[in-house]
Amino acid sequence: MSKTFLYARVSTSDQTTANQLLQAEKAGYVIAQRHVYEETISGTVAAMDRPQFARLVGKLDEGDKLVVTKLDRLGRNARDIDATVAMLRDMKVSVIVLDLPVMEVTSAAGDLVMRMFAAFAQFERDQLVERTHAGLARARDEGKIAGRPAKLTATQITDIKAKLDAGATARGLAKEYGVSHPTISKAVKAEA
Repeated sequence: MSKTFLYARVSTSDQTTANQLLQAEKAGYVIAQRHVYEETISGTVAAMDRPQFARLVGKLDEGDKLVVTKLDRLGRNARDIDATVAMLRDMKVSVIVLDLPVMEVTSAAGDLVMRMFAAFAQFERDQLVERTHAGLARARDEGKIAGRPAKLTATQITDIKAKLDAGATARGLAKEYGVSHPTISKAVKAEA
């Protein structure tokens, strides 16, 4: 007897899979709680490298159905999505993607639609990365500092170098300045 499974994924811990569970129910899928696999992990991590997804694949049998609410729940890389769906197709598992016009992506028509949407998803991801890099470059050009604020000021680093030259230890200075000793070592090397 075939079973229906749901894979629900979010990228950050402040997100929840609740809407994905509701969407599957609204689409008419009754899924036993033991067949729901949820995890918090980036979509950029390959599907089979995700612990819960890999566990789920180990539970699937021929004729089972795997439901996901959106194609990007499987991944954001077209090649990984394609490989994952091909693997599931070879296992004779039906993959249902609720937000696609043809939901069953392991059929010929579904495969075509899935490939197009996967290409769009990757394109969207690539554009996001490009925009992020452009924004960071612009911020650097404008003199804005990205990232964590420095733990030590230039004056403190000069003082630390003088104290190290006078025989002080990095560990002792780390305690004095309230930072770790690797921070002391990195700061002095960066100034050199």
